[in-house]
Amino acid sequence: MRTSLYSILCIVIRLGAVMLALGSIERMGYMIGQGGYSSCPAEQQWLARGFFAFGMLTSFLLWLYPGPLARLASARSAQQVFESPVSAADMQWIALSVLGMYWIMTGILDLSELGYRYVWMSELLGTGEAAMRSLHGQIAYDALEVITGIALTLGARGLAKLLQKMRYAGSSGMAARKASPSEDSD
Repeated sequence: MRTSLYSILCIVIRLGAVMLALGSIERMGYMIGQGGYSSCPAEQQWLARGFFAFGMLTSFLLWLYPGPLARLASARSAQQVFESPVSAADMQWIALSVLGMYWIMTGILDLSELGYRYVWMSELLGTGEAAMRSLHGQIAYDALEVITGIALTLGARGLAKLLQKMRYAGSSGMAARKASPSEDSD
């Protein structure tokens, strides 16, 4: 597989754009779901809408035009070509494993932050039980994030193979690969 630093940076910038968009949607959904949005004054609602729109617009522009930012980050080595014997399926497997590890780490970090928040809220509210009840939803979300990350990390190879099969299911290239005797020995 041959690629350049510029194309790798474009991929990473687009991944960041997707994460920014999903984070903006998640934060706005959390605010609306908790009821805090409707109880805020109108100025704060407009401010929240503005931050949401800014996040979505920024992610949209980064998705469409990652090149200028990649050129700023890569400078002269942008045209340097990297060669690797890693196939596209293996690269997808690695990417899914990294995503799974990211979810595991963010879930664990968020759970540890909830521990600090629990201590703070129990001091504020006076009882640990009331503080714990207010954090149940976030604990469940973070635990699900850790479990999903573990499942993705451990099942990344199978998922990558399944995605490759789905992608090339109807193409003649996949039929030619299945017919070759070297593939049957795997």
